[in-house]
Order: sequence, then structure tokens, then C-alpha cells
Amino acid sequence: MAETKWYYTREEIEKISPSRLDGINFKEETFQRWSYTSFLQELGQRLNNPQKSIATSIVLCQRFFTRQSLAKNDPKTVAIICMFIAGKVEGSPKPAGDVIVVSYRVLHNKEPLRDVFEGLKKTVLTGEKLVLSTLGFDLEIEHPYKLVMDWVKRSVKAEDVRRLCQAAFNFINDSLRTSLCLQFGPSQIAAAAIYIGSFMCKMTLPGDGEKVWWREFDVTKRQLWEICDQTLDLYIQDFVIPVARGDSLV
Repeated sequence: MAETKWYYTREEIEKISPSRLDGINFKEETFQRWSYTSFLQELGQRLNNPQKSIATSIVLCQRFFTRQSLAKNDPKTVAIICMFIAGKVEGSPKPAGDVIVVSYRVLHNKEPLRDVFEGLKKTVLTGEKLVLSTLGFDLEIEHPYKLVMDWVKRSVKAEDVRRLCQAAFNFINDSLRTSLCLQFGPSQIAAAAIYIGSFMCKMTLPGDGEKVWWREFDVTKRQLWEICDQTLDLYIQDFVIPVARGDSLV
């Protein structure tokens, strides 16, 4: 896939990803993305990690699978490694053992046996090198949250700030379960989040004559609608949960 700072076209993601080239169809990859991103969200919350750290783990995991195939890498194992890395990147580090134990609880609702724990710990510490090298050690990620907060604080009435920010943040969190972070920059996603948030809150956004508010975010109207449509599509996905592969490490 043609790469430009980690961003790809929707067609590249849907038709020529490494997983697609290994025979995994689009619907399966879409399900796996939803599955490992949902897992990371729950894992991060159980670890009491900040949302920014959780979002970083999700973006790292999605970027990994633009260069590596689901057919050759267990997505939950990669996700655990990305959570471990993201904690260190975002200043909320957790010991590898804690990440592994909580991951196992999320996945199996029980504590891992000693030999299982040691095997997983070895896999995570070894796999960290593969993930880092695959990502080219490019771990600095900008998220839309601050862009939303800054714009809302200076653009809407004080009593509406919290409500609009929360609605926009919910949209951003949901968008992480799609491939939007691989297609659009944080400012473009921030604009879509504000747009959807204002709709959900039944708020009218400020305008300045012929100048439309979203142009501040370097986004076109077409991109705005595309981001909204792809996120809303998430709510109507008809997933059939695949049978777990026997070679899963978790």
C-alpha cells in the first residue's frame, strides 16, 4: 500500500491490506479490528489508563496491521503489546505482568496459571521488538481530543462546553473502532466529532458570515461527511463472530 505518514485511502485499506493478500476477507478484518479495539478499550479502563493512552494503543495496533497480516499475528497478543508500549509512550506505564494479568481476566474471566503467565510474559516482551520494528519506532501520535476541547472552549457558551465535548469525545472513541485513524488526520476527525456532537446535543454551531466553522480544521465538506458516515456504519455492522483460531496465544 502506498504510505504517506501512516495514512491510506479507503480502497487501499479495504482491498490490498497485508491480511487481504493473505486471504482474509474484508468483513473478517473489519470484525477483527472491532474486536481488538474494543478489547483495548476495556483493558485500558481496567488498568485505569487515561483515554489518551488507550487511544494510542489502538492507533498503534491498527498501524501494525497495515504492515503485518492477521493471518500471521494473533490480534489480541499484538493488542496487549501495544497497550504495554502505549503506557510508556503516554506517561502511564504499567508493569508487563500487570498488563498480562488484567488482559487474561478480560479475555477469560479468571487468573492465568503460572506457566501460562510466564509464557505470555515471554511472548509480550519478545513481541514488543517485532511491534516496535514494524512501526519503525514511530510512536508519537496526535489525537483529536485536545483539538476538540480547545475549539469548543473558545467557540460555544460556557454552559455548553462540557456537554458538547463529551458528545464529541464519544464519537472519537467510537471512530477508533473503524479504520478512520488510518485515513484522516486528527484535525479532520475532530471536526467530524464536533459536527456529530452538536447534532446529538441539538446545538447550533457559531458561524462568521460566509466562513464556515469547520474550515478551521483543514477538512472539506466531503471528508466531513465521509468520516461521519464511516463511524455511523459501525453501529449497523452485521458481524458473525468467527470461531477462535487454535493458535491464539491468549
